[in-house]
Amino acid sequence: MTRVDFYLGGEDAVRDGLAVKLVETAYKHGHRVFLWVPEDEIGAWDERLWTFSDTSFIPHGPEGATQEPVLIGARLPDGGDVLIPLMADPPPSVAGFARVLEPVGGADAEKERSRARFRHYRRQGLEPAVHNLP
Repeated sequence: MTRVDFYLGGEDAVRDGLAVKLVETAYKHGHRVFLWVPEDEIGAWDERLWTFSDTSFIPHGPEGATQEPVLIGARLPDGGDVLIPLMADPPPSVAGFARVLEPVGGADAEKERSRARFRHYRRQGLEPAVHNLP
């Protein structure tokens, strides 16, 4: 069964910054990650993963690249190891993924959006866990 985890970063947290940290952590633990983003944000996410740190590197590429442990794309695959969904709407189904990592920024609108996503996963029969990050 798919494990869904919400990561709350606190009042000053920015969702995209949390997403990068989640990608890095999952990669360092040997997971293959799919970063599901809008088509017009793929280039920005590619750049963000190249430049987020002077001392760290996350090998990544566009969806369809078979060698990279982190893929960025707008077309949701049928399944995989770790999914980090950054689309406005939640994924219709996550049954084919081992894990889903949901970063939640500190803005009120972001929190409300994550509550709706939490309910969406529950309707799929999943029981999401919530983690408060420092």
